[in-house]
Amino acid sequence: MVDSPRLDGAALDRRALLRSAILLVGGTMAGLPDIAFATAPTKAFFALAERAVLDSVCAALIPRTDTPGALEAGVPAFIDAMMTNWAAPKTAERFRSVLTSIDNAARTETGKGYAALTATERDARLAAFDAAAFAAGDRDWRRFKGLAMTGYYLSEPGATQELRYELVPGVWEPAVKMSPDTRAWAG
Repeated sequence: MVDSPRLDGAALDRRALLRSAILLVGGTMAGLPDIAFATAPTKAFFALAERAVLDSVCAALIPRTDTPGALEAGVPAFIDAMMTNWAAPKTAERFRSVLTSIDNAARTETGKGYAALTATERDARLAAFDAAAFAAGDRDWRRFKGLAMTGYYLSEPGATQELRYELVPGVWEPAVKMSPDTRAWAG
């Protein structure tokens, strides 16, 4: 692992540099949520039982494969922090109701809460919930999925291990051979 560069004995990192740059150009950070700088929220939005459902849903949406999944990338913590530090109360309650709907559907179908299901059962239940939600035009579920994907691809594992990074400008390739193992580009 490479150490961060040091200046006058203080370690520098991207977040510290970003804060300094914003302040240097006369900007204010008053309107920026703490999550923009990946700091921990002061309190949790989701109760423990809801957080177990959130963790399970995120793990089913983006499972660990040869790259880290949503849990390893911290997506549940990202969503919780967004609900605590950024979302309007109405939006936060809609996200909570998405988790409640998933958990209630699992209880109705299996007699167990979503988090208590096996990984295979969770995948099947979430696929059924997803199909029904999209057929019904459930915007809250779409927004939830979008936020989970955003959190994943903004995370270091999502951006550096799941996606292929290519420094631009790079070599122009008019045609790139694709295979099932070809990753999308970030940049």
